[in-house]
Amino acid sequence: MVLVGPTLKPHCNTPSVTSIRSLARKSANEPDFARGVGMQAPDEEEMAAVCREVDALLQHDGTSLGMHHVEQAQAHIYTRLTQHRQDTQALAAQAAQHKPDLHAHEAKALLSSLSELEEHAARAEHSVGEITAEIRWLDMAKRNVSQSIVTLRRLQMLVSSTFQLEQVCEDQQYREAASTLQALQALLAYFEPFGHVPAMAQQRTQIEALRAKLQRMAMEEYEKAFQQQARVRIDANESSLPDVALVVDALGGDVTHALLDWYCTRQLREYRRVFRAADEAGQLDNVARRYAWVRRLLRTYTSEHAPAFLPQWHVEHRLLALFADITFDDLKSVLVREQPRLDVDTLLQALHVTNEFEAYVEKQYHTSLAALCHGRALSSAFTPYLGVFVDAQDKVLAEKMSQWAASATQAQTADTSRSAQAEQEEPMHVLLSSTDLIAYYRQTLERCAQLGPQAPLTALAHVYAKWLRRYASDVLMPALQSRDALYLCTVLNTADYCATTCTQLAERVTEKIRAADAQAAPFLLDTERDAFLGALATALQSLVRALHLALDPAFLALAKPDTPWTQRDHVDEKSPWIDLLASGLERIGVLVRHHVENKRYVRSWCDKAVVLVTTRLAQTLVRLRPIRRIVAQQLQADVQHVRDLLLDLPHFDAPSVTGTWGSGSGAAAPTPTSTASSAQSAYRRHVDKALTRIAPWLPVLATPPEPRAWVDAYRQHVGDQSLTNFQKLLDLHGMRRVDQNPMVEEFLAAIDRAPDALPTSSPLSSLQLDPNAEVYAMPEWGSERKDDTPESSATPSRPGTPSSAVTGAMASAASLSLPDWKRFGSMFGVALGQRRP
Repeated sequence: MVLVGPTLKPHCNTPSVTSIRSLARKSANEPDFARGVGMQAPDEEEMAAVCREVDALLQHDGTSLGMHHVEQAQAHIYTRLTQHRQDTQALAAQAAQHKPDLHAHEAKALLSSLSELEEHAARAEHSVGEITAEIRWLDMAKRNVSQSIVTLRRLQMLVSSTFQLEQVCEDQQYREAASTLQALQALLAYFEPFGHVPAMAQQRTQIEALRAKLQRMAMEEYEKAFQQQARVRIDANESSLPDVALVVDALGGDVTHALLDWYCTRQLREYRRVFRAADEAGQLDNVARRYAWVRRLLRTYTSEHAPAFLPQWHVEHRLLALFADITFDDLKSVLVREQPRLDVDTLLQALHVTNEFEAYVEKQYHTSLAALCHGRALSSAFTPYLGVFVDAQDKVLAEKMSQWAASATQAQTADTSRSAQAEQEEPMHVLLSSTDLIAYYRQTLERCAQLGPQAPLTALAHVYAKWLRRYASDVLMPALQSRDALYLCTVLNTADYCATTCTQLAERVTEKIRAADAQAAPFLLDTERDAFLGALATALQSLVRALHLALDPAFLALAKPDTPWTQRDHVDEKSPWIDLLASGLERIGVLVRHHVENKRYVRSWCDKAVVLVTTRLAQTLVRLRPIRRIVAQQLQADVQHVRDLLLDLPHFDAPSVTGTWGSGSGAAAPTPTSTASSAQSAYRRHVDKALTRIAPWLPVLATPPEPRAWVDAYRQHVGDQSLTNFQKLLDLHGMRRVDQNPMVEEFLAAIDRAPDALPTSSPLSSLQLDPNAEVYAMPEWGSERKDDTPESSATPSRPGTPSSAVTGAMASAASLSLPDWKRFGSMFGVALGQRRP
């Protein structure tokens, strides 16, 4: 086969036109089976058409036959072969459906024809491969020649660059040496696969020797420059070090690291000598000098040495990292040695300047010192010893608490003369010790937060909680033993202030803790707040005790007036004891109203005062029996004055509404005007509810002692069918047992006559006629009663809800009431000799 341009002359093994035509005819005559199954086989015209098509494909000018003509003809034949094969299969499938009894030999003939076609196709493919084999070989030879030319050229460049590098090294032309070395290293990377070639190995050895020579020359230049004198100013225009830096950079990272390690070690050599941990300069009180020294070193580098190094080397970072490693080890050694005698102020000052230096580094060099030291910050050296700060605060608070507790103890023995002196001076709303405590907490919390992310905030917060509890128990509770009402108001304000501050302090501590750890749990002071609320409730009870003592003259005058009650023959506007009661209420009430800051507790104290006055009044009235008609009328007028005094006790801004009790059991006062506030109306309902223990039965005692009138008055004002309660009023009136029988008979008869059953109990059920019964116990000084829990004291009384003392007494009396006397009235009437109608 002769290669002539893009064509091949048809001799040797090239398939002839005749053979290809015969292959086309065989392909056209393939479906012989079609005639066997009843299909029409291709006629002579169709076969001639196929041959003409093949001739057209193979037709070419001249005697040469192009390779692409052969490939086109072969592809066409294969296409027609595939088409005929598909047609044959379709015909076979159709014949199998219509003529299942086809002869096996016809199928075999068809399969034989297909096999022959496949053989012809394989031979054609083999012929095409032989034709193109030499062409592929020529292409590969061309690529090899091109690659050899490129390799030879680069080898020539490598040899010439090596010679050039040797020359510039001799002449100490460092800038040219840097560029030449970079080119050599790029060429060496290309010749990496040729390392087994002896010539290339020799060339590489020569280049490595030149690299070592350049490295040695560069280090000598730096050593000569920095060892001549302590302070070296590098001039970029005159010194060769900027060019040497380019050579070092071209030599690679290992050489660069070696140079920087040498430079940093040399620069910090003096620092190691001066600030040794065992010397005085290396102690905690000289930590600031360490940071001042390294700042001067960095300024020297920036102003004098920076041109000798490339910016991308970040020499400042290397200096800082080495300085931090040395300083961390020194500080750790000093802290371990001085731990038994560490001074808190010195420790905190050292930590403070360390935090300032770390902030300076981050601001100046846009990276943290911890990042330069693989996550180890300088301030972390102080972390294991920060407990000293917490212990110091604990000791300071212990000393302060001792002083404050002593002051609280002295307050127990102070007399009431201090109140008059305090009223003339500027009033003190809270104890100064509480403001000192909270101010100290805020100061130490901010100081601790400034210690950095490792600050022992949680440990300090637990110290806060400890001394808050101690303040409530050792300062406030003993102070409540005082008999000075003004001082008790101050203690109450202090307890309220501390309870509120507990919530604010907990929020502030949580904010500080989460600034360092966003996932930290919130810090709570609920237990401490409850302790202060308990002290607040006790303070309210102590003020009630002070009122109890202030009202003793009034109730003594009620029990033992100048004119005995048995000798009274007329009704005055009010009795003298009312003025004493008003004086006692106002003497304590004015202090509570003016000096208790939180007005919720003013209302709470007034609620307790109402319970105190009404309970003591009922207890005293029982001791006045017999209560004759004229005495009952006087007491009825006095109780109305008591009601007015109690309503005016809180001094509401809205106008007060006065009035008397109407008819019916426990009738409340008239509805207040539209201008009255809800608080005033709620308080009025509380007063009226408390007075229902007294007011309903006084009109009964003021009624003429006739059975019908008495029973009607009882049913109108008391409004129950309890024979026990009715008997109480008879005893209070002082009626003899013989005279009581008509009254009882009329009472039972009225029950029988009543169309509707009355309640079996009323507020009168809680009245105890035994003068020795402990209806009301005077509260102890500084005691906390069960109904004075912090929650109930901190929250104003709900409108319309009586105090727990009144409610409890009424409930206990109701449980002792007798059954429905209307149901059993006839039985008792017969027993007493009364005939039924």
